[in-house]
Amino acid sequence: HRRNELRAAAVLQKEVMALPNVEILWNTVVDRIEGEDQVEGISIRNVRSGECARLPVDGVFVAVGIIPASETFAGVAECNEKGYLIAGEDCATGTPGIFAAGDVREKKLRQIVTAVADGANAVTSVLEYLAGM
Repeated sequence: HRRNELRAAAVLQKEVMALPNVEILWNTVVDRIEGEDQVEGISIRNVRSGECARLPVDGVFVAVGIIPASETFAGVAECNEKGYLIAGEDCATGTPGIFAAGDVREKKLRQIVTAVADGANAVTSVLEYLAGM
């Protein structure tokens, strides 16, 4: 993990830390995935000490993070400092006719289930908006 602490819910942190087959490498990043036709290992580096090592692994799961794709709406709808569109639970932004749903909308939790719920709310809001035109 690239930091010295996890940001997940406390109950989930406890669960993963209790697993006998999981070792958390704190302050560590993957520099390179190694292997020819399949993954054979990873090169890792401790971001604090600079120490490098090779870790033999059979697979790698990549989490790329979230960067909101909101640049199309720059100057049209309000965004927060991180680029997320500001919209209510109805997905309506402060600009009439512009709705934000899913991971582009400013909110506390970004998971598939919240994005799906946003989509349902946005459709209802769009229909109401169009009916009122």
